[in-house]
Amino acid sequence: MNILIEPLYIGFVQTIISFIFISGFVFCGKIINTKIFKEYDNLLLNLLISIIFFSQIIKFFSYVGLFKQINLIFSFSIFFTGIYNLKFLYNFINKNKFYIPRNIFEILILLILFAFFIISIAPPTMADALDYHYGVPLYLLNFNEVPSPYIWVHGASAGNGEFVNSLAIFFGTDNFGTLLQLFSLICFLLFLKERVQNKKKLLFLYIFILSSPTLLQLISGPKFLLFPQVLTATALFIILEKKKIESVDFVFIGILLMGASQFKLSFLLSGSVIGTFLFLKSFMSNKIKIVILSLILSVIFFGPTFIWNYTQLDNFSFQNIFLSMPMEAIKSLQNYTENFNYIYPFNLILPNSISSISSILGFQFFILFFIFRNKKETKTVIIITLLTIALHYFLSMNEARIYYEFILWLAVGVYFIDDKKINYIFFSRIILIQFLAVFCMALYFATFSFPSIFSNEYRDKFMVKTSFRYAAVKWVNKVLPDDAKIISGLRSNALYKNEFVSSDWLSFGISKNDLTGFSNKIKEKKINYIVLVENSQLITVMKNCIGNKYLQSPGFITSTRNPLNRGLNYSVSIFEFNYKNIMSCVK
Repeated sequence: MNILIEPLYIGFVQTIISFIFISGFVFCGKIINTKIFKEYDNLLLNLLISIIFFSQIIKFFSYVGLFKQINLIFSFSIFFTGIYNLKFLYNFINKNKFYIPRNIFEILILLILFAFFIISIAPPTMADALDYHYGVPLYLLNFNEVPSPYIWVHGASAGNGEFVNSLAIFFGTDNFGTLLQLFSLICFLLFLKERVQNKKKLLFLYIFILSSPTLLQLISGPKFLLFPQVLTATALFIILEKKKIESVDFVFIGILLMGASQFKLSFLLSGSVIGTFLFLKSFMSNKIKIVILSLILSVIFFGPTFIWNYTQLDNFSFQNIFLSMPMEAIKSLQNYTENFNYIYPFNLILPNSISSISSILGFQFFILFFIFRNKKETKTVIIITLLTIALHYFLSMNEARIYYEFILWLAVGVYFIDDKKINYIFFSRIILIQFLAVFCMALYFATFSFPSIFSNEYRDKFMVKTSFRYAAVKWVNKVLPDDAKIISGLRSNALYKNEFVSSDWLSFGISKNDLTGFSNKIKEKKINYIVLVENSQLITVMKNCIGNKYLQSPGFITSTRNPLNRGLNYSVSIFEFNYKNIMSCVK
């Protein structure tokens, strides 16, 4: 049974389970920090260190074929630890008077956070989420192995978020990943609250952080972007706050930065820039120890992925040290930009249509450059931000959701500014307009999603209308035999009941020389069907392998949470497939 198609519990119950897991991780993090990093015993820091610790261990055991064993131990341990530690929620709420609003702005902040909460626990809808973010944990649970890149390019490139998400999915809940990321952001806000004395500054920071439209994307799916963004922002804050970096500080901050890169490779860029600053600040105090610690951390975090990629790929290259993708796929991802109708950097602040407004960063990123003054810490934030932006421009995707990391960095920079140097009234009014727009969008999405949390019937209707290819894959699951093995061209691989091989390799235009591994997997699994969107170019590419048309689906309406993007019709074709002639059929 696939829990995304046939959930074990209604969304409300899933949310309770997810909270229990978060409670368990916080408790485990508290043990780690009180025993090893004593001064870092804090709600935010306990959560961050625990997630990094467990995700890295699960990944290691998964690479050596022991996923089910480690998953069984960790999932039950953290779940029951979470039940034991639920009292932390009461203490957490009771301690933070933030939850008692004192003015209209605090009421709005609470309301938008509640709207974000509803959105985060709603059923999954995004294409990437229904492909590998949920697909990989389910694949691990079903087959006890990390998917080979020849089976599934995106699946093989999953980060630590997919590994840690598998613990909660094992218990039948699918909203842990999204809820965890939102909770990490809330913890970051409270982390700032503990340190900011000026109420106007604190309110400004909250509105500034929560007013970016792309945040609606970040909290609506299990794509682990927001969590590592909180990691790098927290690391930057600690570095700037510390007058002197001791060895224990270096290790803790290094874990945050290197841990971020394990959730998504793009954070290797920001981690490298901040890490260089950390290294230089620490190096003078103890040169040899800092070098040794850097090497040890690098081996721990990058060693397992490097070894696994080396053993999996036929044509190993330098880029494959970090990514188990062929070069054609890597280049394709580098060139991808969601808002390609605008020239960079305008694609970050101006949507190419009304329907894509949630995919922009917003104006506050540029406003803050004008309020920085000659303070050392803020100068450092600007330099680090600009250097990282330059690296992203040449080496990564230039998307708003990636750049939200810099919003958090700039918020850290604002923290260190002398209160008298900021015209809060002027800048708050400008940002408040954007905040209200995001508030309205969040309220709409939350209202629309709300019924799906309390009924599996409404959940199914919600996913038919909003979840990428959901209706199509439901139809495929219904009409294909239980023992059918397929090549999937629908992307939403997490929804299949049947064993599959993704069409990724062919979609990226992989060269003939790189097809050997792919064809071997096709033969090994004895693929006998291929599922494609009607008129897909892959029908032409693989015409000599495709047999008779098995079935043609009825028409489906394009599913998306954004009501302005619905309405396009498509259908699905299922063909018989001859796996024996795979190499000769690809043109």
